Amino acid sequence: MSTNQARINALLRKSLVGELLDTQFYLFSVRSKREGNVTNLQALFANDEALTAGSEYFSSLLSKDSETPNDSAVVEFQDYHACEGGISLDEYGYASDSDLDEEEEETDETVQDNEKCTEVSAERVSRTATVKDFATKGAQRIIPTRRVLVTDTAFNTWQALLDYLYTDEIVFAPLRSQAGKSVRCRRLGEAPPCSPKSMYRLACKIKHDKLQAKALSAICSSLTEHNVLQELSSSLTSRFPAILEMEIEILFQNIVSPTIMKDFPALIQRIASANLPHGADILTKLHERMLKQHYPRILSPAPASENKCKGSPLSGPFKFNWEEPRKPVAVSWT
Repeated sequence: MSTNQARINALLRKSLVGELLDTQFYLFSVRSKREGNVTNLQALFANDEALTAGSEYFSSLLSKDSETPNDSAVVEFQDYHACEGGISLDEYGYASDSDLDEEEEETDETVQDNEKCTEVSAERVSRTATVKDFATKGAQRIIPTRRVLVTDTAFNTWQALLDYLYTDEIVFAPLRSQAGKSVRCRRLGEAPPCSPKSMYRLACKIKHDKLQAKALSAICSSLTEHNVLQELSSSLTSRFPAILEMEIEILFQNIVSPTIMKDFPALIQRIASANLPHGADILTKLHERMLKQHYPRILSPAPASENKCKGSPLSGPFKFNWEEPRKPVAVSWT
């Protein structure tokens, strides 16, 4: 039996006796451009043992010996926390997060749907109250769980992370810059898709090398001449050198394609207008890639033995061969 299957079996057995859930994670799931914040907390329920088995980050975060989380973006709360109503996009730290749903503008149909949902919720509350009244008459078992608020990651990304730690499976959604591609709806029993860019950011934060490599590979396979310039302009590219290097390589491979030749001047204009904070990094890396392709010897440092002049090292591509001057030859005249 594989380690992964053994872990799943253990979780199923714990569920039979009601000892499956240890921690509740609450994360924001909606971005409001109108308000400039993230809202709509949703909960995920997890088993600590399953998470700590495959992640040092969770081993530290969920340690019973630790009274406070080791992550400033993780907050423990009991009944209410000031962040529950939402936080600003700046506070969240990733305004362009693809795993956040966009807030829909309210229409007459939306209002009617909300009213129907309210009626259904009221009915469910009534039924729940009846069940609770019945339960109080018999023996009850209350299982305490830890409640944690995560303020820098989308609900969808965190759900995919927990699912990966449970099953070792990950499903990446297409990049938003990929024209004509959309995320398909999934069934409850299927792995939840997430943005590879959002997962790469999270994997770097929790220092999960294997998941980081998977996300980076998914980003790479999604880059083409049609979206690489758009991805180069993203805020995530400015934060992670590995992504910048990869996108520069794709750009260089397609530098003479019609799409790149047509759209590249617009990128240069943005950089020249100081509308792209990491524009200098893009041009520097592109220049390095061009030198590597066409002038490889310039980037290769000269051997130390060839860069010496009277024992003083010289830097740069220049090479000097120093020779001691010949001593004068004594001539005797007889």
